[in-house]
Amino acid sequence: MRENELRKILSFVCDGYVDNILDTLEEEKERKKEFPFLIACSNFIGELKDNNIIVELVGTFEDVIIDRIFREISNFLAK
Repeated sequence: MRENELRKILSFVCDGYVDNILDTLEEEKERKKEFPFLIACSNFIGELKDNNIIVELVGTFEDVIIDRIFREISNFLAK
């Protein structure tokens, strides 16, 4: 999991809860199943950056993917 990319994506979606969500992802392995789009997108962006290809969430993914990330996070925060 790419923490820098996760932090950027989470900041874009819900700035006030970044640390809370990252702590939850680090501590509870079963929670990672709740964030498949978030984790996949952060890993993809991180791999590209490792190869000097700089991209951002909004410019890289369709609205459908971004909406699913929003949904994953809002479902988590609603619990």
